[in-house]
Amino acid sequence: MLVGIGLAFSDIRLSGWVLGWILLSGALLVQWFRSILSYSSARGNVDPDIVEIADDWMGLGFALLIVASMYMMREVLARHSLTEERLRVISAAARDAVVMMDNRGRIAFWNEAGQRIFGFSRQEAQGKKVHELIIPERNRMDFERNFTDFRRTGQGPVIGKTLELPGIRKDGAEIVTEVSVSGANVDEKWHAICIFRDITERKRAEQLLELEYAVARCLDGADNTSEAIRAVIRAICQTQAWECGRFLRVDDAAGVLRLVEYWSVADGTIQGLLAASPGITYGPGVGMSGKVWQSGQPLWIADITKDARALTAIFKAESGVRGAFVFPVKVEGTTIGVFAFNSHEIREPDAQLLLAVRAIGSQVGGFLRRKRGEDA
Repeated sequence: MLVGIGLAFSDIRLSGWVLGWILLSGALLVQWFRSILSYSSARGNVDPDIVEIADDWMGLGFALLIVASMYMMREVLARHSLTEERLRVISAAARDAVVMMDNRGRIAFWNEAGQRIFGFSRQEAQGKKVHELIIPERNRMDFERNFTDFRRTGQGPVIGKTLELPGIRKDGAEIVTEVSVSGANVDEKWHAICIFRDITERKRAEQLLELEYAVARCLDGADNTSEAIRAVIRAICQTQAWECGRFLRVDDAAGVLRLVEYWSVADGTIQGLLAASPGITYGPGVGMSGKVWQSGQPLWIADITKDARALTAIFKAESGVRGAFVFPVKVEGTTIGVFAFNSHEIREPDAQLLLAVRAIGSQVGGFLRRKRGEDA
C-alpha cells in the first residue's frame, strides 16, 4: 500500500492505468477487511478496543489510497485526454459501487457495480444528486447537511469512516449498505468518493439468527408451556412485523389441529376475530394450517384474497387480512403443531425467514416434547 502511494506521488511513472487500478483495488481490499472486522466485532469475536484502533488505521489507509488513486487518474486523464468511459472500465470489475460526487453533490462517476446494487445505469445516475437518487427520504436531510459542511472544508463526521446506511433501489426496494466516504480536492474543490457495499442479506441473516436466540430465551424463561408459546408468537410478530400469530396443536385423539394459543397487536378487528374463535379446529389438508400439517412444509401466501387455500373460519376475505404464513412444529420428523401468522399488508415470501423457521419449529418441538415428558 505504501509503495503504491509513494509511486503515485513520486516522479516515477509506471503505466498510469496499472497504478491507478492497483491503488483503487487496494482501497476496496481495505474496505473489505474493515467490513469483516466490523462483522466480527458485532458477533463478539474481536475485542472492541482492538477494533476501534484497527478501524482508525484502516480508515486512514483507505482515505490515502482513494486520494492517491484519484490523483493518479487525474494525472493520466490530463496527460492522455482519456475519456470517462476508460475510467469506468477500470472499476467495472469492482463488486462495490464506487460513486464520486462533485462539489455540488451531483454524481460525476458511477461504476457498473452501482447499477448492480441500485439498479440505475450510469446514464440514469450521471448528474443526479446522490441523496435524491439512492437515499431514503427520512435520511436525506442529515446527508445533505453533512455534505454542505464537507464541501467547504473537506471534513465531516463520516469522512474516513465506515457506516451503515439504508439505500433505495430503482424498483423502490430498500436495502442496507455499508458505505465508506473520503474526500478528494480536485481543482481546489472538494469532491466526495463513496464506496457502497450491499449488506442486506448479511444483516437479514443476523436478524434471523437473533430471532432464533430470542425464541430460545422465550422457551427457557417461561414458567409453563402456554406462556412459552405466547412469548414465541409475540417475538416472531414483533421482530418480523406480523400483526397476529396463532399456535394450533395436533389433537391425535380427534384427528384435528386445535387452536390453543394466540397473540396480536392492538387491533380491534383482529382481536375480535381471535377472541371469538376458541376451540377452532382444522382437519388434515383443510386451510393453510391443515395443508402444512399434512405436508410438513411451510406455506406462504402473499395475499389470501387471491388464493382460496388461505381463507379460513377466522380470516375471511372481508377481514382485511392479506399476508399469511404457516410453518410446522416437528418432533423427530413428525408434525405436532403449526404456527400461523397474518398481516394486513400483502407480504411476499421471505426465503431467509422460510429457512430460519425450520430451526425455530424444531426448537419449539423439542421444548414441547421435554415438557410432555416432565408432565407425564
